[in-house]
Amino acid sequence: MRRRDFLAGLTASAVGLTACGSRPPTKTVPTPPSATTSLPKLVDWRITRWRADPWARGSYSYLAPGTSSTTRKTLAQPVDNLLFFAGEATDMDHPATVHGALASGRRASAEVLEAVPHGSIAVVGAGVAGLGAARALVGAGRSVTVLEARDRIGGRVWSVDMGDAVVDLGGSWLHGLRDNPVTGIAESLGINLISTNYEDALLFDADGNPLSWSRLDDYYEAVNALLNSSTSTSSMANDIEKLRNRYTGDDRRFVDYVLASEVDHWFAASPADLSFAAVHEGGWSRGGDAIPRTSYRPIVDWLASGLEIRTDEPVEAIRTSDRGVSLSTKKNTHRFAAVIVTIPLGVLKAGSIKFEPTLPQPKLSAIDSLGMGSMDKVALRFTEPFWPTDVDVFSYASEPPGRFVEWYNAMLWTDRPILVGFNAGRSADEILGWSDQSTLDAALGILGQLRW
Repeated sequence: MRRRDFLAGLTASAVGLTACGSRPPTKTVPTPPSATTSLPKLVDWRITRWRADPWARGSYSYLAPGTSSTTRKTLAQPVDNLLFFAGEATDMDHPATVHGALASGRRASAEVLEAVPHGSIAVVGAGVAGLGAARALVGAGRSVTVLEARDRIGGRVWSVDMGDAVVDLGGSWLHGLRDNPVTGIAESLGINLISTNYEDALLFDADGNPLSWSRLDDYYEAVNALLNSSTSTSSMANDIEKLRNRYTGDDRRFVDYVLASEVDHWFAASPADLSFAAVHEGGWSRGGDAIPRTSYRPIVDWLASGLEIRTDEPVEAIRTSDRGVSLSTKKNTHRFAAVIVTIPLGVLKAGSIKFEPTLPQPKLSAIDSLGMGSMDKVALRFTEPFWPTDVDVFSYASEPPGRFVEWYNAMLWTDRPILVGFNAGRSADEILGWSDQSTLDAALGILGQLRW
């Protein structure tokens, strides 16, 4: 079985908020460890730690045991025609994707236009969902104010400069180009979309030696059978452990690689934390995946154009009454006819915004029960490439399992010598506690031992 073919046989929505970024690290470039002295000089880097970001608290949502797409529908339900909700976690068709976030914002704006025919509207959050909602409302002639906690727009879509290249530390891909509304935006802006071929991949064993993909055929088949064994909301944990216990030594490590690469890195959660329903929800996105050569920056800027956006103004409380909605920030109190809340699920879970009166119990239960995944990137720019520059993906069957198992060749869309490594699920949460130096040492150590 070829890589990711089994996922195409499921109905899972392809993930598009992949590897979201967090706070910018310091710009000081540490000295690479001695094991990587053969590498070209590292000239720039970024490390993301989204779980630690107070305005994200994770990367994107997933169906934890006991939840289903109906849980997302509950999260999306308006409250008293005053509070409306959007964001990738509320989208039933393409959750955990950039275009799912955009669709959710447009859906919420349509709900507002139908239920609240007059008055100004607030949108909390200037991510893709918030910008999409505000743009639709303004297009319908409504007065809209967007309140954003960060000092930038885009939310979990975050494009940063690495010298003269731009790299997305937030949402990177357009998934399903044929059905994706972002595709039309990109095309209208003249943005070249660089297709990703996941089959164009080199595989390396833990010792850095090349490994044939055929060596993993049996493990792909085993994982495929497990994922297709149920569509229930029950936990995968016991079945995953039974599968792993069928193997020992390298065989178990190879199973762990397949699980990490094909499950953790799609759902930002380790299989033991997922329900079976997680890999079957949503609709499959057609048309392949691609990365904008320009990064997502011009797309986000287009969505934001013409909008009133107040950055550096986190909302602390939202109060509703028969007179409308008031939003309290450290700077001011604002009054509106209604509000669309687009903050990430992780921020809702953290209780960062106080709702008065308290949200209905079904919505609180939905917030509590849905999972918020973790996926992080290490983006590295070197003076020159030392890898095959025409290959999309470099995969690594690591020991311990799960660490830096996917590397993407960003030179294909930046034309600069940049590699981007990924960690997801429990591995990402483990690395969250590492220092930047330790994270860089681990990443560079792996790259330094690969026998290209």
